[in-house]
Amino acid sequence: MPKEVFMAIFKTMTMANRGLRYKLMLAFSLMTIIPLLACVYVISTYLFPKLDNVTDISMVVLVSIIVALLGLLLARKIVDPVIDMAIEAKIIASGNYDRKISADSDDEIGNLGRSINFMTQKIKSNLDELKNYGQKMREVNVEIHKKVLALSSLLQIGDIIAAGSVQIDGLLEIAVEKASSVFESGYAALYVPKDGAGDLMLKTSYNITSEKLTDIILKRGGRSFLEKVVENGSIVAIDKNTKISDDVKNFMEGHNINNVVIIPVCSGRMILGLLMVGSKIEDLRYKTDDIDLVKVFAKQITIAIESDILSKKTKELAIKDDLTDLYNKNFILARMEEEIKRAIFYQRPCSFIIFVIDDFKGFRDGKGDLVAEEALRRMAKLLKDNTSPIGKAARIGWDEFAMLLPEKNKKEAVDMAEDIRRKVESTNFLKEGSAQLTVSVGVSENPLDGATGDELLKRAKDAAKQASTTGKNKVVV
Repeated sequence: MPKEVFMAIFKTMTMANRGLRYKLMLAFSLMTIIPLLACVYVISTYLFPKLDNVTDISMVVLVSIIVALLGLLLARKIVDPVIDMAIEAKIIASGNYDRKISADSDDEIGNLGRSINFMTQKIKSNLDELKNYGQKMREVNVEIHKKVLALSSLLQIGDIIAAGSVQIDGLLEIAVEKASSVFESGYAALYVPKDGAGDLMLKTSYNITSEKLTDIILKRGGRSFLEKVVENGSIVAIDKNTKISDDVKNFMEGHNINNVVIIPVCSGRMILGLLMVGSKIEDLRYKTDDIDLVKVFAKQITIAIESDILSKKTKELAIKDDLTDLYNKNFILARMEEEIKRAIFYQRPCSFIIFVIDDFKGFRDGKGDLVAEEALRRMAKLLKDNTSPIGKAARIGWDEFAMLLPEKNKKEAVDMAEDIRRKVESTNFLKEGSAQLTVSVGVSENPLDGATGDELLKRAKDAAKQASTTGKNKVVV
């Protein structure tokens, strides 16, 4: 017989796979045999020595069985709570920690049941804490991820501002889009003064579908909710927990807004704009960190606008053209106004000449930008070398040059213009190879052609245009 079969039969015949109740009944049966025989012997020998009938024998057997059953009941009362406790413990061990063992007695079994119940509740409490901790950790990780993205966006905007690689409009669009990412389902809008002054109007927005927000116009000194925010320069954060006044409530309902952070964009006391950032989630509650991030975005926008204003002012204050090193248009016009006033006061002449390079666009298209820039530099040097000692040469357009000539009347200015025109015509404007250019020239004089700089500029431009349309390479007065 195979070993496996023998072991299976042996296991079936033993009590190894039986429960406590089965083992209790078997033990009770075995343990009852001897006491029952002893009871029969004692009763038959000493109590009833002469058992002559079936009734007497039956009485003896009945008494013995009753005694045995009482013993069985007592044993069951001890064993059953242990069995029930084992069943409950198995259910608890499977993960059902809401089960509870009945432990009403004050004996060792009751103490054991209460101990198991205490440990079950402790395990359940620890698991609940672990679950809550895991949820909190997930929320913290989400917040950290949001902060990292926001800080990365801020660094990106800072790099763009420092590099100056993006125009102000594009930079503001990037900043507003990144600001909207501070909140889930976020939106953002930036309002700035039109042409740098006056009422605030929408400059750029992101994820806004409400036309009422895009149509907002904020007047200086106005009394609406947003206009008061601009006037006060205060930061306002409105969410579910905020107690709001009637005008704020009307603003929120009128523009279909659930929550919003409003931050004026200021440089000192000067209002540069207004930034609005919010979320489309109804029950969102702002955290201090979130509002601080929006403040940093507003600061970046402030820096961007300030940098653009400073750049424009710097260009206005600059007096030299970067490519040719001649004076620029702003400088020569301002200087011309001064020279005209001086000429009028002392009754002296002052002339103005404009040189326009003929067909320079075709020259640039055919030769390329680098060759065209080199030609402009050579033209500038020729003008600078041939101006009067107190005269000023300037570049006032891509292919336009000018010359301010104090103490020169129109005839002297025309002679100088003709001389320069001939020299331009005979000059080679290429480093390698040869290429000739010509100029159309217009001349004006104060006070014959005007008493202001704008008038002299217009007369000289008209004359240069006439020279260009009537054959080019000539001087027109």
